[in-house]
Amino acid sequence: MKLSKRSAVLIATGVTGAMALAACGGGDDSGNGGGEKAAGGSGRVVFGESTDFPENLFPLISAGNATSVANISAQLLPQTFDVQPDFSVTYNKDLLASEPTLSTDGGTQVNVYQIKPEAVWSDGTPITAEDFEFSWQMQKNSDPATGGCADLLGTTGYDQVASVEGSGDGNKTVTVTYTKPYADWQSMWAGSSNPVFPAHLMAHSTPEELCSTVAAGWPIAEGLPSDISGGPWQLKKENINVGQQTVTLTPNAAWWGQPTGLQALVIQNIGNDPTTAVQALSNQEIGVIYPQPQLDLVQQIEGLAPNVTSDVTFGLSFEHLDFNTTDPHLADLKVRQAFTRALDRQQIVDQTVGQFSDDAEVLGNRIYFNNQPQYQDTTPAEYKTQDTAGAKQLLESDGYTLGADGIYTHPTRGRLSIKIDTTVNNPLRQTTIEVMIPQLKAAGIEASFNGNPDIFKGPESPNSLVGGGFQAAVFAWVGSPFRGSTQSIYETPAAPDSVGQNYSRQGTPEIDALFAQFQTTPDPDAQAVIGNQIDALLWGQVATVPLYQKPTFIAHQSTINGVVDNSTQSGPLWNASTWTVQ
Repeated sequence: MKLSKRSAVLIATGVTGAMALAACGGGDDSGNGGGEKAAGGSGRVVFGESTDFPENLFPLISAGNATSVANISAQLLPQTFDVQPDFSVTYNKDLLASEPTLSTDGGTQVNVYQIKPEAVWSDGTPITAEDFEFSWQMQKNSDPATGGCADLLGTTGYDQVASVEGSGDGNKTVTVTYTKPYADWQSMWAGSSNPVFPAHLMAHSTPEELCSTVAAGWPIAEGLPSDISGGPWQLKKENINVGQQTVTLTPNAAWWGQPTGLQALVIQNIGNDPTTAVQALSNQEIGVIYPQPQLDLVQQIEGLAPNVTSDVTFGLSFEHLDFNTTDPHLADLKVRQAFTRALDRQQIVDQTVGQFSDDAEVLGNRIYFNNQPQYQDTTPAEYKTQDTAGAKQLLESDGYTLGADGIYTHPTRGRLSIKIDTTVNNPLRQTTIEVMIPQLKAAGIEASFNGNPDIFKGPESPNSLVGGGFQAAVFAWVGSPFRGSTQSIYETPAAPDSVGQNYSRQGTPEIDALFAQFQTTPDPDAQAVIGNQIDALLWGQVATVPLYQKPTFIAHQSTINGVVDNSTQSGPLWNASTWTVQ
């Protein structure tokens, strides 16, 4: 029986290059595009996107599972709940007339949503329970043998729903009944990666036709179906320039809520080069940036004060090392244990994120983060500090022999040489790996840095994470307060060609069983106990090693009002419709 996939966690991507800012089209003739004043009291802001320009805008498949997609769609499609900068969760008062209700009478969980009467899609079609039901039907199953879509990244929560029914005037009341309790029910139809989808534009007569549409997604050049929107912004196909790597969001004329404070929001890919970002802010070509923080970048932008305002925040994403357990060396638990013992994670922190924040610390958990109340450091004693001698002893007990050059060799697996992949043009990750290399060499493990431009591509690319053509990789997961979404990363893969987000390709029945409990435990304290039990077991596999909670860095022209970092999956543009320009 095929295991269901779980809800997806965003990947924090890197970039392959920077666009020339002169092509951004965000400013007036003077080039003052960072936040120019426009007629009628509105304005235009250019957001400098530091991650890859997206290939696809559909968030439920791997091609659309990127932060750049989430930033574009942050306020395009309807969402039931919003995650605030303080990690709290509030219901969307623009979409919903009242706070959703939760009932567990008789052991059956029932949620009721009341959609606002005035809520409509940008083409004038009312947003109704039919859209909720369609979004559930599309995501409840990933097994093609039973009518599901294999390309879905996750089905968490939706696979526990028994029915979605509409009622009331205009079909605006949505009643959701579950087959078993779902702890993270507020994550349903919520977030830019899991919104309400337009049934009238996407529904098909057969599951096969729907799955074909899901697999194709929304290629960036084609935009969204019929330029559809159910939020304050709208993305029209005519405002997508793939060549210049620019999209322009404009106000949704059918929006029933508070009007946007801007005439337009331009999202321009600028790359992750610190010099480009600093010059763009200094010249007012760019209004807001949200790059992966690097020491030089943070220092240079702080030097632009008071014209530029900036802030470093620790959010719900973390940097980690993944092992591909299908590799001849790394398939062996002892090798993974030795590799992990050889690391000095405190030194990694000190020489990377510790350079620009005194709050940076080693992360000892994959489910919870250092600044969450549920967090426990579950790291076993043997991995808390570097143990070079212990690492070498493990390798020698596993048949490895130390060569004259100080590197171990196995009689059948060969030289213990591991290539560590990561995103290209990312100095912080490159430094992370460069700090690891001598630590590993001291333990007889040869390691090398590899910037992989295909790392986050789909299964058609053999060198991607999902394609399996890597040995080890350093990247980040961007999370949310709904920690059940981590199941897709750690549950046992359903098949060799269906790994979901479990790129290490490891899993155990015990971990799978605990995740099943984790998903159905509504009490947050009891759920936290299970979450920490899961992480303790993940240390037993050592298929993935947490390094540090990833800081976020936001900077903007001080003339732009309302910019507030949201260091969760909601992202920096979570409230962009409320921004104004002085």
